[in-house]
Amino acid sequence: MILVFGENGQVATALKESLPEATFVGSKVANFLNPERVLETLNTHKPTVVINAAAYTQVDKAEDEKEAALTINATTPGAIAEWCKNNKALLVHYSTDYVFDGSGAKPWTESDQPDPVNYYGYSKWQGEKAILASHATAFIFRISWVYSPWGNNFKKTMLKLAKEREQLSVVNDQWGAPTSAEDVAQVTTTLVHQYLKNEPIPEPGIYHLRFEQYQTWYQFASNIIQAAKEAGESIKVQEIRPVTSAEFPTKAKRPANSRLGSNFPLDLWKMKASKAIKD
Repeated sequence: MILVFGENGQVATALKESLPEATFVGSKVANFLNPERVLETLNTHKPTVVINAAAYTQVDKAEDEKEAALTINATTPGAIAEWCKNNKALLVHYSTDYVFDGSGAKPWTESDQPDPVNYYGYSKWQGEKAILASHATAFIFRISWVYSPWGNNFKKTMLKLAKEREQLSVVNDQWGAPTSAEDVAQVTTTLVHQYLKNEPIPEPGIYHLRFEQYQTWYQFASNIIQAAKEAGESIKVQEIRPVTSAEFPTKAKRPANSRLGSNFPLDLWKMKASKAIKD
């Protein structure tokens, strides 16, 4: 039995498409602010595989709601991992590029030391540490700049604004790699199926998932709008202006370098050729 925590997030929604046999549980049933309630859910379903697609993701609000962010992103995932260890269940958990400080220009490796610059990143890092400390059979996938047809994300926001405004200003000094929630779901689904069939899988641990080229938010926005124009969508914007992060101050600092280098063997997981990375 496969149990997924999270119902309406981008990755959870994508998993509903790729893993329809799973049971999805939202916050009304298993509120991550209450770890005991989550453990009750696990004891009720007794899953063989647990996928945690639930998280506190409001980066700026986390600076004020530290207790909630830490409970949802660290305390409860740690409790889930302990349950998985004690019940011999596989755990798949999603983390973030924000665990790093964003210095330099080299891609971050899985073995690099985290040093987050905001509390959201700190809470996700604490979640990673709690899972690793449990010694559960767990895969922690760090992902960045997630987009999808669902929920709130940069791609949807840019398309909306491009149809309403003639000029857009987009940050051009933060680097990362856009990540499709559907690609994350595909990797997760293949991993889970291989595991349940007792077929070979990579060693458990922390992995970075990267499917697309490194780019800035400005470049990502430009690519999004160009693709929309080529698809025949009605686009109003005439100019996309590159700006610095200093021109768009936020409560929580964002890392300038979110490039994730990956050691995960994507070639083994039947990824589409169109998603191949060309450096």
